[in-house]
Amino acid sequence: MIEVRRATTRFASVQPGITSWHCFSSGAHYDPANTGFGSVIALDEHAVAAGAGFGRHAHRGVEILSWVLAGTLSHEDGAGGLERIGPGTVLYQSAGSGIEHIEANASGTEPLRFVQLVLLGPVAAPQHSLSEPSLEVGDGKFEVLVPTRPVEVAAAAHAIVFVARGSVLLNGQRLSAGDSARIRDTALRLQGNGVVLTWRSIPSVR
Repeated sequence: MIEVRRATTRFASVQPGITSWHCFSSGAHYDPANTGFGSVIALDEHAVAAGAGFGRHAHRGVEILSWVLAGTLSHEDGAGGLERIGPGTVLYQSAGSGIEHIEANASGTEPLRFVQLVLLGPVAAPQHSLSEPSLEVGDGKFEVLVPTRPVEVAAAAHAIVFVARGSVLLNGQRLSAGDSARIRDTALRLQGNGVVLTWRSIPSVR
Protein backbone atom coordinates (compact mmCIF):
# COMPACT_ATOMS: atom_id res chain seq x y z
CA MET A 1 0.00 0.00 0.00
CA ILE A 2 1.31 3.44 -0.97
CA GLU A 3 -0.63 6.53 0.13
CA VAL A 4 0.66 9.74 -1.45
CA ARG A 5 0.05 13.04 0.34
CA ARG A 6 0.66 16.19 -1.67
CA ALA A 7 2.46 19.25 -0.33
CA THR A 8 -0.70 21.32 -0.67
CA THR A 9 -2.53 19.13 1.87
CA ARG A 10 -0.08 19.89 4.70
CA PHE A 11 -1.20 22.04 7.62
CA ALA A 12 0.56 25.42 7.74
CA SER A 13 1.31 27.44 10.85
CA VAL A 14 2.86 30.89 11.12
CA GLN A 15 4.56 32.65 14.02
CA PRO A 16 6.95 35.63 14.03
CA GLY A 17 9.80 34.80 11.65
CA ILE A 18 8.75 31.16 11.16
CA THR A 19 6.47 29.35 8.71
CA SER A 20 5.97 25.61 9.24
CA TRP A 21 4.27 22.92 7.18
CA HIS A 22 3.04 19.83 9.05
CA CYS A 23 2.36 16.40 7.55
CA PHE A 24 0.63 15.23 10.75
CA SER A 25 -1.64 16.87 13.32
CA SER A 26 0.11 19.71 15.12
CA GLY A 27 -1.10 22.25 17.65
CA ALA A 28 -4.34 23.86 16.55
CA HIS A 29 -4.36 21.70 13.42
CA TYR A 30 -5.78 18.57 15.03
CA ASP A 31 -7.00 15.67 12.93
CA PRO A 32 -7.73 12.50 14.94
CA ALA A 33 -7.21 10.43 11.78
CA ASN A 34 -3.74 11.89 11.17
CA THR A 35 -1.81 11.69 14.44
CA GLY A 36 0.96 9.33 13.35
CA PHE A 37 2.15 6.46 11.19
CA GLY A 38 4.05 3.63 12.84
CA SER A 39 6.41 5.27 15.33
CA VAL A 40 6.35 8.61 13.48
CA ILE A 41 4.21 11.34 15.07
CA ALA A 42 5.48 14.44 13.24
CA LEU A 43 7.12 15.37 9.95
CA ASP A 44 7.56 19.14 9.67
CA GLU A 45 9.31 21.54 7.32
CA HIS A 46 10.33 24.91 8.80
CA ALA A 47 11.35 28.16 7.10
CA VAL A 48 13.04 30.41 9.66
CA ALA A 49 13.96 34.02 8.97
CA ALA A 50 17.36 35.46 9.90
CA GLY A 51 17.61 35.91 13.67
CA ALA A 52 14.37 34.02 14.39
CA GLY A 53 13.81 30.66 16.05
CA PHE A 54 11.86 28.44 18.39
CA GLY A 55 12.29 29.63 21.98
CA ARG A 56 12.97 27.33 24.89
CA HIS A 57 10.44 24.49 25.00
CA ALA A 58 10.25 20.98 26.41
CA HIS A 59 9.92 17.46 25.00
CA ARG A 60 9.60 14.06 26.66
CA GLY A 61 9.57 10.50 25.32
CA VAL A 62 10.37 11.37 21.70
CA GLU A 63 13.31 11.14 19.32
CA ILE A 64 13.88 14.03 16.90
CA LEU A 65 15.86 14.01 13.65
CA SER A 66 16.67 17.36 12.02
CA TRP A 67 17.99 17.76 8.47
CA VAL A 68 19.06 21.21 7.25
CA LEU A 69 18.25 22.10 3.64
CA ALA A 70 19.73 25.61 3.66
CA GLY A 71 21.37 27.83 6.25
CA THR A 72 22.63 26.91 9.72
CA LEU A 73 20.57 25.55 12.61
CA SER A 74 21.59 26.47 16.16
CA HIS A 75 20.72 23.91 18.84
CA GLU A 76 21.00 24.48 22.59
CA ASP A 77 19.60 22.15 25.25
CA GLY A 78 19.28 21.95 29.01
CA ALA A 79 21.90 19.19 29.23
CA GLY A 80 24.60 21.54 27.98
CA GLY A 81 24.41 20.57 24.32
CA LEU A 82 25.34 23.34 21.91
CA GLU A 83 25.62 22.69 18.17
CA ARG A 84 25.54 24.45 14.82
CA ILE A 85 24.29 22.23 12.02
CA GLY A 86 24.51 22.88 8.30
CA PRO A 87 23.43 20.90 5.25
CA GLY A 88 24.72 17.32 5.09
CA THR A 89 24.52 16.45 8.78
CA VAL A 90 21.70 14.95 10.86
CA LEU A 91 21.04 16.26 14.37
CA TYR A 92 19.67 13.42 16.51
CA GLN A 93 17.99 14.26 19.81
CA SER A 94 16.44 11.89 22.33
CA ALA A 95 14.26 13.83 24.76
CA GLY A 96 14.10 10.78 27.03
CA SER A 97 12.75 11.56 30.49
CA GLY A 98 12.46 15.24 29.58
CA ILE A 99 14.60 18.06 28.23
CA GLU A 100 14.26 21.69 27.20
CA HIS A 101 15.91 23.05 24.09
CA ILE A 102 16.14 26.06 21.79
CA GLU A 103 16.30 25.77 18.00
CA ALA A 104 17.05 28.89 16.01
CA ASN A 105 18.56 30.32 12.87
CA ALA A 106 22.26 30.76 13.66
CA SER A 107 22.54 33.58 11.11
CA GLY A 108 21.43 37.15 11.44
CA THR A 109 21.41 37.65 7.67
CA GLU A 110 20.55 34.36 5.93
CA PRO A 111 17.33 32.29 6.07
CA LEU A 112 17.19 28.75 7.46
CA ARG A 113 15.14 25.87 6.10
CA PHE A 114 15.07 22.45 7.75
CA VAL A 115 12.97 19.30 8.10
CA GLN A 116 12.23 17.45 11.34
CA LEU A 117 11.03 13.90 11.85
CA VAL A 118 9.71 13.04 15.33
CA LEU A 119 9.25 9.48 16.61
CA LEU A 120 7.99 7.98 19.83
CA GLY A 121 11.05 7.10 21.91
CA PRO A 122 12.19 5.67 25.23
CA VAL A 123 11.88 7.53 28.52
CA ALA A 124 15.57 7.39 29.40
CA ALA A 125 18.45 9.83 29.84
CA PRO A 126 18.28 12.64 27.24
CA GLN A 127 21.05 12.73 24.63
CA HIS A 128 21.98 14.25 21.30
CA SER A 129 24.53 13.59 18.58
CA LEU A 130 25.49 14.54 15.03
CA SER A 131 25.33 11.83 12.40
CA GLU A 132 25.88 11.01 8.77
CA PRO A 133 22.59 10.91 6.80
CA SER A 134 21.91 7.24 7.57
CA LEU A 135 21.23 5.90 11.05
CA GLU A 136 19.13 3.43 12.96
CA VAL A 137 16.86 5.08 15.50
CA GLY A 138 13.99 3.67 17.53
CA ASP A 139 12.47 0.74 15.68
CA GLY A 140 13.62 1.87 12.25
CA LYS A 141 16.19 3.39 9.94
CA PHE A 142 16.42 7.00 8.74
CA GLU A 143 18.19 7.82 5.47
CA VAL A 144 18.64 10.80 3.17
CA LEU A 145 18.80 9.71 -0.46
CA VAL A 146 19.66 11.42 -3.74
CA PRO A 147 18.46 8.74 -6.19
CA THR A 148 19.97 9.97 -9.47
CA ARG A 149 20.23 6.26 -10.25
CA PRO A 150 17.46 3.87 -9.21
CA VAL A 151 17.46 3.05 -5.49
CA GLU A 152 15.67 -0.04 -4.22
CA VAL A 153 14.26 0.02 -0.67
CA ALA A 154 13.12 -3.23 0.94
CA ALA A 155 9.53 -3.61 2.08
CA ALA A 156 8.77 -2.72 5.70
CA ALA A 157 5.71 -2.75 7.92
CA HIS A 158 5.79 1.06 7.88
CA ALA A 159 7.81 3.45 5.71
CA ILE A 160 7.67 7.17 5.00
CA VAL A 161 9.13 9.04 2.03
CA PHE A 162 9.39 12.85 2.02
CA VAL A 163 10.70 14.84 -0.94
CA ALA A 164 12.65 17.75 0.51
CA ARG A 165 13.88 19.15 -2.80
CA GLY A 166 13.41 18.46 -6.52
CA SER A 167 11.28 15.55 -7.67
CA VAL A 168 11.46 11.76 -7.87
CA LEU A 169 9.56 8.79 -9.19
CA LEU A 170 8.29 6.50 -6.44
CA ASN A 171 7.29 3.17 -7.98
CA GLY A 172 6.54 5.10 -11.16
CA GLN A 173 4.53 7.88 -9.49
CA ARG A 174 5.89 11.45 -9.57
CA LEU A 175 6.50 13.17 -6.23
CA SER A 176 7.64 16.80 -6.01
CA ALA A 177 9.09 18.94 -3.22
CA GLY A 178 6.86 18.82 -0.14
CA ASP A 179 5.07 15.65 -1.23
CA SER A 180 5.22 12.57 0.99
CA ALA A 181 4.09 8.96 0.96
CA ARG A 182 3.13 6.49 3.66
CA ILE A 183 3.84 2.90 2.75
CA ARG A 184 2.95 -0.48 4.22
CA ASP A 185 4.57 -3.79 3.25
CA THR A 186 5.69 -2.60 -0.19
CA ALA A 187 9.17 -2.60 -1.75
CA LEU A 188 10.14 0.79 -3.17
CA ARG A 189 12.01 2.02 -6.22
CA LEU A 190 13.12 5.66 -6.20
CA GLN A 191 14.73 7.63 -9.01
CA GLY A 192 15.07 11.32 -9.81
CA ASN A 193 16.94 14.53 -9.10
CA GLY A 194 15.41 15.12 -5.68
CA VAL A 195 16.61 14.98 -2.09
CA VAL A 196 14.50 12.38 -0.31
CA LEU A 197 14.15 11.68 3.41
CA THR A 198 13.07 8.14 4.25
CA TRP A 199 12.23 6.27 7.42
CA ARG A 200 11.25 2.61 7.59
CA SER A 201 10.68 0.15 10.38
CA ILE A 202 13.26 -2.62 10.71
CA PRO A 203 12.12 -5.84 12.39
CA SER A 204 15.71 -6.70 13.36
CA VAL A 205 15.98 -3.68 15.67
CA ARG A 206 12.58 -3.93 17.33
